[in-house]
Amino acid sequence: MQENVTLAPHTTYGIGGPARFFREAETPDQIINSIQFARKKSLPFFLLGAGSNVLVSDEGFPGVVIKIKDAQVRVEGNTIIAGPGIMMARLVHTAVAAGLSDIEWAIGVPGTLGGSIRGNAACFGGETAARLDSVEIYDARLDETRTIPAKMCEFGYKDSIFKRRPAWVILSARLVLPNGDIPVSYQKILEHSRVRTVSQSIGPKSAGCVFKNIPWSRKDIERTKILMLHPELAQFMNLPEIPASFCLDRSGMKRERIGAVEVSPVHANYFLNHGGASAEEIMMMIGVAKDRVRRTFGLELEEEIAKVGF
Repeated sequence: MQENVTLAPHTTYGIGGPARFFREAETPDQIINSIQFARKKSLPFFLLGAGSNVLVSDEGFPGVVIKIKDAQVRVEGNTIIAGPGIMMARLVHTAVAAGLSDIEWAIGVPGTLGGSIRGNAACFGGETAARLDSVEIYDARLDETRTIPAKMCEFGYKDSIFKRRPAWVILSARLVLPNGDIPVSYQKILEHSRVRTVSQSIGPKSAGCVFKNIPWSRKDIERTKILMLHPELAQFMNLPEIPASFCLDRSGMKRERIGAVEVSPVHANYFLNHGGASAEEIMMMIGVAKDRVRRTFGLELEEEIAKVGF
């Protein structure tokens, strides 16, 4: 357990002040011990994976940050059992090398399995919940471990029960995948990687998409009224959500700049750190973007990134 560790190097944004305490946990026992340490000191704790989809305050975090490094993985027939710290790209290659499929889509997820379960990560038509069988958790409130089936995880769009129950900490996960054709799977991986390289801002520091897409099913969305006022949104009628990037682009957000933060000229839902950006500048840009989309489309954007220490 280390003290006063700057968190910026542990995030893909390269932004963030110090954690009061910090530990890299490589086993379930180390994860549990770190949480118990926080409880004994009456401090909050935060679980950090690969550091994507996270914005850490410039003031840092006044508790215990546990960086999940448990990347153990094993294949048993059509089942994969993996630690929450395994990167999704490595999980994909492990599965495909074992002749399993229906996980190639995850090559585009720049985070860990634990973070992907928590946020039900999805892209290229796939989502984490689809092949998840069960999750072993540590309940920090009850100080006990147990296994819960995937159907109890209350998965939704970019959502799961783990966002609403932060005391439920993922220790491992079990996925069941169908048999596949290895050459076909690798071809899918290459295609997904190509599309991601062309359509997303690869290179500059970012946290991934800042905002969630806007579900048509959201209670505040009046489809008929919105389409009457904004017929350009009709192209998304057969999709479950309106792309946030489209709304940001049409609202004139591309290339908008505040200090060292720029809205990507390639993908308007990526806010880029060109070096030395602060969390305050990111938050200012978030405010500008939400206001611009609200005034242009009458739609409210919801952040996808987790804000830590605010």
